[in-house]
Amino acid sequence: MSKNTNKSKLDLTFLKPYIGWTVLLTLFIFLSNGANLLIPRILGESIDNFSQNKDLYKLSPDIWLLAVISIFVVLISLIQTVISIYISERVAKDLRDSLIKKILSQPISFIEEKDSSELFTNITSDVEQVKDIISQGFASIFSALIILIGSVVFLLTINVRLALIAIISLPIIIAVFAFIFKNIFKLFRSSQEILSKINKVINESVIGAMLIRVLNSQNYENSKFDNVNQQGRDVGLQIINVFASLIPTINLVSNFAIVTIIWFGGRQVMLEDLTLGEFSAFISYFNLLITPIFILGFVSNFISRGLVSLSRIQSVLDSPEMPKQPKKNLISNKVKGKITFDQVSYEIKGKILLKDISFSIHSQSKNAIIGPTGSGKSLILSLITGLIQPTSGQILIDDIPLSQWDSDYIFKNMGLVFQESILFNTSLRENIVFNNKVSDADYTKALKTSNVTEITQSLPDGVNTKISERGTNLSGGQKQRIMLARALVRNPNILLLDDFTARVDIRTEKEIISSLSQNYPDLTLISITQKIEPIQDYDQIIVIMEGELLATGKHKQLLQSSIEYAQIWQSQQTT
Repeated sequence: MSKNTNKSKLDLTFLKPYIGWTVLLTLFIFLSNGANLLIPRILGESIDNFSQNKDLYKLSPDIWLLAVISIFVVLISLIQTVISIYISERVAKDLRDSLIKKILSQPISFIEEKDSSELFTNITSDVEQVKDIISQGFASIFSALIILIGSVVFLLTINVRLALIAIISLPIIIAVFAFIFKNIFKLFRSSQEILSKINKVINESVIGAMLIRVLNSQNYENSKFDNVNQQGRDVGLQIINVFASLIPTINLVSNFAIVTIIWFGGRQVMLEDLTLGEFSAFISYFNLLITPIFILGFVSNFISRGLVSLSRIQSVLDSPEMPKQPKKNLISNKVKGKITFDQVSYEIKGKILLKDISFSIHSQSKNAIIGPTGSGKSLILSLITGLIQPTSGQILIDDIPLSQWDSDYIFKNMGLVFQESILFNTSLRENIVFNNKVSDADYTKALKTSNVTEITQSLPDGVNTKISERGTNLSGGQKQRIMLARALVRNPNILLLDDFTARVDIRTEKEIISSLSQNYPDLTLISITQKIEPIQDYDQIIVIMEGELLATGKHKQLLQSSIEYAQIWQSQQTT
C-alpha cells in the first residue's frame, strides 16, 4: 500500500450526480419508518379499546388502520429498496469508470508502484464494498436514526420515569459500539490488503501455469497460496470474534433494562397509573429503541469494509495527475523524426540506470541499439515515448524539447513494438486496428509489410479469427509480427522496435526490414537487438553497456573503434 492511502480523507463527491435520487430515497425512508413508529401506539390503543369492548367479534377501527399502515409500509419499503439499488449500481459504474480513466492516464511509475493485483482489487472488490454501503448502509443508518429518535419521543410521552430507565442503557451500548468500531476498522483494512495479495498469487499462478508444471514447483506455489489464504482466514476469524462479542453484550444490557421496565411498569399497571395498552406500547417502543442498535450491528460489518474500500479507492483517485507541460502548437507540422538525447540520465530509488547519454538520430534513418541485458536499452525507448521523464538532461524531437510537444500528437506519429507481446482477447483484425480509423489500403500495407498475411492464411477464420487470452494460439514470432502490424497501421514517422528480432528468424527479419524501407520510406527506425547480422547496413548503431554510451557509428566503423562491439560480433560469428 502506498502511504497516500492512509492520509486520504473520505470524499462523497461521487454522490453529487444523484442528489435528487438521494433526497427521494431519504423521503421514502422517513415515510416508511415514520409509519412504523405509529404502529405500537395504535396497537396500544386497540388493546385498551378491546378490553372495554364486550363484543369480542367486532373489529375495532384501529385494526383496519393498522392493516392500511402495514400495506403502506410494505409498498414504500419496496420503492425505497429499488431506488437504493439503482443509486448503488450507478455509483459503482461511475467509480469503475473513474478508476480505469485515472489508471490509464497515469505514468508508468504509478502502475509499477501500485501493483496490478492491488488495482484489480480496487476496481472489483473495493467498488463492490462501497456499493454495499449505498444499497444497504445508507438506508439502514438513516432508518436507525429515525427509529431511535422516534422511539425516545414516544417513550417520553407515555411515561417519563420508565423512559429514563430505558434511555440509561443507550450510553453503555454506544460505548460498546465505539470500542468495537475502533478495532474492526483496522482489521477490515488488513482484510482488503490480504485480498490484494491473494489476487496477485492467483494471477501469477495462472499466467505461469506452464512454467510451474515444467519446474515441478506446484507444491511451492500451493504453499505460497496457503500462506496468504491462512492470513485471510486469521483476519476473518479475528473479525468474527470481535463481532461475536457485540450482540451478546447488547442483549445483556437490553434484557436487564427490560426486566427493570417490567418490574416498575407492572407495578404501575397494577396501581392503574398506566393502562395495559400503554404498557404494551412502551415495551414495543423499547424494543424499537434497541432495534437500531441491532441494525447497526448488522450493517457495521459491510459499512466498515466499505469505508476501508472507499479510502483505498480515493488513494488512487487522489493520485497526482501527470504534470501538464506547455504545448507547442505543431498540429499542422509533420513530425520528421529527428531525435536527440542531450546528456540524459535516469535514476530510480538512488540507482542510476542511464548516465549522461548523448546521441543524435537523423530522420528517415535506420538505427539500432545494442548491448547486454539490463544495460538500459528498453529504457531509452520509454524515454523517447515520454512515458517516463529523465532525471536530468533533455530529449528533443525535430530540435524541439519533447516536453513541449503535445503527447497525443507524438503518439499518433509514433509506433512501438514492445518486447513483451500484448494481445487482446478479440479478433486478429481488431487487435491490429485497435481504436484507430484506418483505410483498407493502410491496413493491407501494414499486414503485407509485417508478414502477417502468411499468418491469416493459416488461421481458420483469417483476420476474423479470435485471439485467445494472451495469444496462446499463436507462436512468439506471430505475436510479434501482429504487434508490428498494429504499429504500422497508424502510418508512423518514428518506429521503435524493442528486441523485435528475439522471436523472428533472420530471414523473416530481413524481409520485414526490406519491406519497411520500400513501403515506409520516410520512417525513422530505432531497433533494440542482440543480433548484429541483420543490422550491418544500418545508418547508425548505438552501443550501450551498464547505462553508459560506449560508441556510435556504422558496423565497419565500430569494428575498428569499439573493442566491446568487436567482441560481440566475434562471439556471434563463432556461434
